[in-house]
Amino acid sequence: MTKKSGNRFVRIMNIFGEGIAIYCQNLDTFIKYMFFPVLGQILGVGIIFAVNYYFITNLSNLIHKNPVFDNISLVFTLLLICSFPGFMIFCKAFYDLIVAYGSLNSMVCVVRGGKMKSRKLDPKIHDDVLKKRFFSFVMLLLLLTVITTVGVFPLFVVPFAFAAVFLSLVFQVFMLEDKISPVGAVKRSIYLIKDNYLATLLLLILSFAITYWLIPSLFVWLFKEVNLFNYLTVPIKTYIDVLAVPTIVSAIENALSSIPLGDFNISLYVKQFFDRLLIEESILTMIIMASVTWFLLPLRCAWFTLLYKMYDCEKTDELRKNEAKREK
Repeated sequence: MTKKSGNRFVRIMNIFGEGIAIYCQNLDTFIKYMFFPVLGQILGVGIIFAVNYYFITNLSNLIHKNPVFDNISLVFTLLLICSFPGFMIFCKAFYDLIVAYGSLNSMVCVVRGGKMKSRKLDPKIHDDVLKKRFFSFVMLLLLLTVITTVGVFPLFVVPFAFAAVFLSLVFQVFMLEDKISPVGAVKRSIYLIKDNYLATLLLLILSFAITYWLIPSLFVWLFKEVNLFNYLTVPIKTYIDVLAVPTIVSAIENALSSIPLGDFNISLYVKQFFDRLLIEESILTMIIMASVTWFLLPLRCAWFTLLYKMYDCEKTDELRKNEAKREK
């Protein structure tokens, strides 16, 4: 049992190293592939906020020059129309990100199989394969959303944290096994992981620690070291000024000051919570960490596609051995 566990640990470490190698060898392709899905969402949201900022700061001038703008329905309609391009860019980028969740597994499988030889990896081929089954893929996403929504309910958080490991290979199963249904993909993932729970958990922990925390945190640190934070927070500062955060904080303080709290200084805690600099840095930090995390999606897909291939081969060999025993 100890020998088997040791071998399993070594194989997980091999998958870990091989996944990094695949990501680095195809880094230019993966970066280009993820460029619009990641930055397109930021661009779309940025356009929406920029349009809102323009209307908020110039509405009084517009009304003064042309009284027709003194109509909330008209202004709201114009705001929606002007925000529409940004919304469409965001939606397209988000759609491409959803497609990437499936396509990247197929890409990794092809690269790992050595089928590319001297040819360059073509993401469009893999996107087209997923798009043919896009409705089923959306159903799979909805199914996982329902499961997650139920799982994060306070009563089910602990059981869900344990059970979520069994869903780690859902996207790989769906993309790499033909004509499987969303429910079938969930069942297959559970089947593959049920005898390999600890190994899967180990790779999950490594994956989350490196791609959700370590590397994104390094980028945040780097941005701070080269003083990019001061420049990148300018749009956020400008928007916070428009939102009149100090006025909001004062209103909250006045509302809470009437509550009898003894020696507890509610004003101090409100100011700390709504500290302007803290808000600006927190927003930018979240944007940087989220962006880096999404750019590392191909790395996560590489690890779990390799894990899927290992489990699938093991199960296939196990079935063959059982069939051979029955024949005897």
